[in-house]
Amino acid sequence: EGVGVEDVKSYKEYRQLMQKFANLLNPFWHKTMPRIGDNSLPGVMTFAQLGLKLRLLGKEDMGEFMRIATLPARDLMDENFNSDLLKAVLSWDGLIGSKMAPRSPNATVLALLFRMTGEHGGAHIIPAEGIESLFIALKEVTERAGTEIRTGARVSEILIQADESALKTNGVKLATGETITANRVVSTTDPKRTFLELVGIENLEIEFTNRIRRLRCDGYVAKLHLALNGEPKFSGLDKPDGRLIIAPDMDAIEFAFDDAKYGECSKQPVMEVVIPSLQNESLAPVGQHVLSAHVMYVPYELKNSWTDQARAVLEEKVIDTLSYYAPDIKKQILCSELLTPLDLEQRHNVTSGHWHHTELSLDQMFMMRPTYEVAQYTTPILGLYVCGAGSHPGGGLMGAPGHNAAHEMLK
Repeated sequence: EGVGVEDVKSYKEYRQLMQKFANLLNPFWHKTMPRIGDNSLPGVMTFAQLGLKLRLLGKEDMGEFMRIATLPARDLMDENFNSDLLKAVLSWDGLIGSKMAPRSPNATVLALLFRMTGEHGGAHIIPAEGIESLFIALKEVTERAGTEIRTGARVSEILIQADESALKTNGVKLATGETITANRVVSTTDPKRTFLELVGIENLEIEFTNRIRRLRCDGYVAKLHLALNGEPKFSGLDKPDGRLIIAPDMDAIEFAFDDAKYGECSKQPVMEVVIPSLQNESLAPVGQHVLSAHVMYVPYELKNSWTDQARAVLEEKVIDTLSYYAPDIKKQILCSELLTPLDLEQRHNVTSGHWHHTELSLDQMFMMRPTYEVAQYTTPILGLYVCGAGSHPGGGLMGAPGHNAAHEMLK
C-alpha cells in the first residue's frame, strides 16, 4: 500500500540484482579468508575464485557491484525508489545491529548483502517449532558425538603456558576455581573479551592488543519484551505474523541515529517487531502472546547513565510508538522487560552489547575480521582458536565462523 507501479517494477529489478551480488559472496562465507600476503595455493585459489566470479558477472554488473558495495544505503535507495516508506524498509537490514545510519559510508550496502546471503535470501525465517528447537537439535547432535555440555560454567581465564619460544594454551579456569585442561581451546566470545580479559594483555604483543582495543563494537540496539493478554491488533494488518518494521522514512532512521551519537535516545524510536507466539504457541498461555521489539539507536553509554528512570522513560517511548500502530496494546500489557545494550553486555557477556561482537564494516570484514592477525581463526596463542560473531563472516544463526574454525583445527 502506498507504493507506486514504478517502484513495484524497480523492486523486482533491484531484488534480482542484489540477490545476484549476494550469491556471489555466499560461497566465501564458508571459506577461511586468506592471510594478507599469503602466497600459498589455497590462498591464491580463494582470491582467484572471487576474481572469476566477478568476471562472470559481466562487465556491466561487475562495475555495478564494485560501485554500490561501499555506498551509503541512502544513495542506493534514492537511486532505485520513490517511496520513502519502501526506502526505509529495504535499507533496514543493512543497518540493524550496527552503529550506522542510511547516510553512513563504509559498507551499509555490503552489510545488506551479508543479510541476503543465506538460503532464504535474507527473509525473516523462524524454525517450525521455534528457535529453541534449533539449539535442542544441535545439543542432541553434539552429545551423540561424545561432547559434554556444561551450562552455568563461566570461564574466568584461558590458561597460558610458555613452550620454548611460543605461548600456548593448556585449558581454561572457571569462575568457581575449577580448571579444565585441554591442548586446544575455542572461544566464541567477542574478541575484546577473549583477548583483553580471558587471555590477558600480558600474554600478547602490544601492537595486537592495541588493534583489539580499537575494534568498533558499541551496541546500538535495545530489546523490549512484552507479555500480552491477547493478540495485538495493528492498524491495517489482518494478522501481524511476520516481521514489522516501524520506520516511517529514512530521515526518521537518520534522526534517531543522530540522537544516539550524542548519547541520547530518540523521542521517535525506530524498531522491528515480531510476535513469536503466533508461530510457537508454547511461548505463552492460551489466548496470550509475547512480543519482542529490537529498538535501534539506543546508545550503550547514555549521556546521564542508565538509571532505572532512564530505562522507564525509554520503555514508555517505545510503547507509545507501538500504540500508535496498535492502539489497544497498552491495555493488553501484562508485564514488560527492557534490555539496553549495557544490560545485554552484563547478561550475555558481550562487550558493549553488540550484535555482531564487532561492526560489520569494510575495515572489519573478510581477511580483516576481527583483525588481520586472527582472521583465519588461529591466534598468537598456540592452540587457541576464535570463532564467534566477531570472526569472518560475522554473526547470525548460520554457524559459518564455527564451521570454518573447525576446518582450520582439523588441518
